[in-house]
Amino acid sequence: MKRPQQLALIFGLIIFGLGVASGILGHRLYDTGAVNAADDWRTRYVNEMQVRLNLTPLQVDQLNDVLDDTRVKVRAVKDKYKPQMLDIKQQQIAAMKALLSPKQQTEYDKFLADKEEKAKQQDARERQLEEQRTAERRLREQHEQDSGR
Repeated sequence: MKRPQQLALIFGLIIFGLGVASGILGHRLYDTGAVNAADDWRTRYVNEMQVRLNLTPLQVDQLNDVLDDTRVKVRAVKDKYKPQMLDIKQQQIAAMKALLSPKQQTEYDKFLADKEEKAKQQDARERQLEEQRTAERRLREQHEQDSGR
């Protein structure tokens, strides 16, 4: 092989390797970032409101209270329609399995199990955050009552 062809091959392999590496890095960043999406949204929202509206620390606490109350109400609504959503999900799963070969169905079952596990982990994190914020809110309210006396 001539020298220019060797250089072209080497550069092609380097570019391909960089593409693979950037793809892996991008996937890891995307996958990691998805875990805390709800908390990340809330933090960015509270920070933006604090800066744009020049909120006092008390107003930030009150904003967090409003967001906590809203989260509880939204969860209650979601819990009401959850059985209907699960029915629709089961219909989709049945329709998908009808399209797939037995081998594909096995892989699809694994895919669903992985997805379900991630959803359970996310739900547990959200509930833990909710409990933590509720405890912090109660402590703050107790402190306000004690200092008001």
